Amino acid sequence: MTTNWPNPERAGEPMFPERDGKHVIDVDPDGQKNELVYYWKAKHQVWVSYDHEGPDDALEEYDLIGWAYVGPCLTPAQINEMLAAERERCADICRAMSFDNVYEKSARVTLEVADMAIRNLGAAP
Repeated sequence: MTTNWPNPERAGEPMFPERDGKHVIDVDPDGQKNELVYYWKAKHQVWVSYDHEGPDDALEEYDLIGWAYVGPCLTPAQINEMLAAERERCADICRAMSFDNVYEKSARVTLEVADMAIRNLGAAP
């Protein structure tokens, strides 16, 4: 198995291993680059070739040898959810910093403005 998996200590696991989902895998990274979609079944922590397959149809570990993980196939809703969570984290950091007295008052005001601007970004287009 290659070492480019999201967590090299858990080779063979995709990003978001706690969620079922489609992921792009390059089954020939040293050759012609042959990217295919495989399905991760979170409950059983296995890969299958088709979404309707169950754990009995799981790929064996030796099937993954030499494969390279490309990334998850995210839906627009999942992307928006991730962006919203990231904006919230950024705004929380700005807000926390605005209460820190090590900053000049003008810097704290700027951080408050940044906090509000990030929170008002809304859903991604």
